[in-house]
Amino acid sequence: MPAPLFLSGPCEVCGLQTNGRHFGVMSCRACASFFRRAENWKKDKKPCEKDGNCHILINGKYPCKPCRLQKCYEVGMDSNRFQTNRDLISSSMKKVPESLATFLGRPAFILCCEPAKIAVNKTFIDMTYLVDAAAKMFQRQPSHNFRPFQYQNSLEKLALTLDDMRLKAPDERMLKIRKMGKAESIFIWEQSFLRAVEWLASFPEYNELENYIKLEIVKAAWIGWTRLEKLAETADYQRKLVLADNVYMLGDDTCLDFGNFEFDLTWCTNYTMEQLEFYISPQLEQYCQQCVQDLVELAPTNIELNYMLLQISLYHAGNKCQGKVLEACEKLMQTQADHLHEYYVNKMKQPYYSGRLAKMLRINKGIEADMRGRAERNQLATLFNVLKIEFSHPDMFDAN
Repeated sequence: MPAPLFLSGPCEVCGLQTNGRHFGVMSCRACASFFRRAENWKKDKKPCEKDGNCHILINGKYPCKPCRLQKCYEVGMDSNRFQTNRDLISSSMKKVPESLATFLGRPAFILCCEPAKIAVNKTFIDMTYLVDAAAKMFQRQPSHNFRPFQYQNSLEKLALTLDDMRLKAPDERMLKIRKMGKAESIFIWEQSFLRAVEWLASFPEYNELENYIKLEIVKAAWIGWTRLEKLAETADYQRKLVLADNVYMLGDDTCLDFGNFEFDLTWCTNYTMEQLEFYISPQLEQYCQQCVQDLVELAPTNIELNYMLLQISLYHAGNKCQGKVLEACEKLMQTQADHLHEYYVNKMKQPYYSGRLAKMLRINKGIEADMRGRAERNQLATLFNVLKIEFSHPDMFDAN
């Protein structure tokens, strides 16, 4: 999948994604809101306990308000530069637009690109063999000897399947990928797609669907399924101190160290990394770190994780495909919601589980929001011919 794009760059205070200029500085909404509130209590604020040597952002949290406020001042935030009218079209204020990108209504990464490098001739990547492999796997008769005494419903069976799939990946031989190029990308796509197919193929109610519906669901769902499953596996390994904080699971037995790897984009674009600095997100590690931290704190059980995987997969596939696919996804999800209720009430003896369920769905919604953002940026890249690749099944890579 092409890397994500952020059109504004990092917040000058904390480094997270910015959404515009606040108090004269490019910052995120959180830091802008903090600065606005801090102006009221700055005279009575307590001093920093570490003499001003705190990190602004740690694991998605802001541990020290004084240091954060001091950073706001250092980067130039000024309460006198509060912007009361951000709409350049309806604004009554006669002023020069703050950037050429804002004035022209085109992303900055497009303005910096050389027209001669536009990808007119595309490299065709045929994914038909993966779709055919999925169709064959779904047509197989499910085994009736899959330890029936160990599960009572399909949600528990999916949990057993995922456990078995993870046992195939021996962590003592885990490989760290040092470079992401064409071969590595296609390998990860293939492995991830077939992994999602294998998991869904063990889902009894899913196997009762028409073949074309099963294929439509997995083509739409595999990206979200893979993202959550790998982040959850990363959280599990980090909780057990098997992986360092900046290392993330990428495949069955492969991981990626954000601090020590190289992106090779020459196979999918004619532009340089500098020209695509807004398309290649500098915030990817922070997004993964926050999601992993949430999963570490939640520590979902196998049943809860498999419910989350079903929810993010079926919700996304239903919304994207609509029609009979949506009807099938809603029916499947209702059944699994009943199974989850039975799990909490009968096995966990926890009839009041709404708070925990809300945390699970909040993590999923964060992943869904990231997928929508990537889809929008990929559409921009396609519109302006930034990428020089074309897929036989573009719907497999359309996260919208």
